Amino acid sequence: MTAKAPNLPTYRQIAGFFLPLSLTSLIITLSHSVVNAGVARTPEPELALAAYALARSLVMLIENPMFMVRQTAASLVRDLESFERVRRFVYALSAIITGILGIMAFTQVGYWILTDAMGASHDIAHQAHAALMVLFLLPVFTVSRNLYHGVAIVARQTLLVPLSTMVRLVVMSSVVFGLARFTALPGAVSASFAFTSAFLVESAVMRWKAKPLLRLRNRFPKTSEQPAVTYPDISRFFFPLVITTFVATSFGPLINTGLARAEGPEIALAAYSVGHGLAMMILAPIGMLHQCTLTFTKVSLPETFRITKRFTAAFSVLASVLLALISFSPMGPWVLTHLMGVTPAVRDAALPVMQVMSMLPLLFGWREYLWGILMQHRATKLIGAGKAVNLGVVVASLIGLLAAGIQNPASAGAWAMVLGELADCIILHIYYHRTDIYAKRRRALLLEQEH
Repeated sequence: MTAKAPNLPTYRQIAGFFLPLSLTSLIITLSHSVVNAGVARTPEPELALAAYALARSLVMLIENPMFMVRQTAASLVRDLESFERVRRFVYALSAIITGILGIMAFTQVGYWILTDAMGASHDIAHQAHAALMVLFLLPVFTVSRNLYHGVAIVARQTLLVPLSTMVRLVVMSSVVFGLARFTALPGAVSASFAFTSAFLVESAVMRWKAKPLLRLRNRFPKTSEQPAVTYPDISRFFFPLVITTFVATSFGPLINTGLARAEGPEIALAAYSVGHGLAMMILAPIGMLHQCTLTFTKVSLPETFRITKRFTAAFSVLASVLLALISFSPMGPWVLTHLMGVTPAVRDAALPVMQVMSMLPLLFGWREYLWGILMQHRATKLIGAGKAVNLGVVVASLIGLLAAGIQNPASAGAWAMVLGELADCIILHIYYHRTDIYAKRRRALLLEQEH
């Protein structure tokens, strides 16, 4: 037992690895709120916010495979050869996705989807379709950024990730406020220019700083637990995660589609976008917690599971308390009014969204702990199963709440998210305890106790 102790990660080591990643998520989410604040200062801000929210959610839905490139690289890249295979795989996929988005942006297909499928008014759809003509380029930059994020995570050089994201925030802020101040561009188009140009700069910086790490062989050791990577291996790992993230990114369009059909859709869409964006500033860092279990847990050392579980639980509770303090205190209205600059109607509808979402950090932490273990052992199908249940509960909850005539439609979206995440966590918990991964861990624990 004493021989194993030096191999156990300390809380300080996990924190040193995780905090740069959590800072990255915070900066990314802050950038979304910065864009919303810029759009709120353009003519017809409620229309612009609604249009941008619809366009961005639609693009995120289509480019969802790019969101799992980081996890794929972090799990599968172990040397230059495996990196090249993963790179060719994801770059080819990004070219296909960009082509699909281009067709939607420059033909009436996109307009039809916004109006007939998503239920947007013609005013909202017209501005959202113009935004698509800029946003369609996002997959090209997203794939490069996430690929080199994965390289930095494997090399445990996670400080590179927030540094590049900080550059993104500076570029995005400068562009969106500059366009709002000095041009007459529609707010959704200004936001799209800011978003896309910032991604371009961030991906270039990340590639510049992370690519040299691939030449450091000691950063990417091969282990018996992670054999050589083939293209079938990449497919089997990647596509279940694609389904997972497709379902996850469906939440935004589905919720926006439901709110677009609610009474007062401009207020409901704008309030949900603003409230959700601010809440995600605290929630987003939790989305990186799976990297801790992915990196530090070992079946042969059961204590590593307990250490990462306690770290995950502590961070999740802290995030939940912080979000509750903001949303239930005078700080919430002050931030929405003075920092975001939204109208009183949007402010009053956005506050309940944040209050309901204060329950989500606990559920996110539970889910992320299990995700990391399952990704480490390439059991990504289980992750997809949980997310499919999540989607079903979100849709059913949203339909039920809106049909019941809930007073604030924007808060219906938040409640649907909470109920869906709860169902996701329960399914993952049940499935994980039935896997060989859990059985091997229990056997190792019993062996450890015997010695």
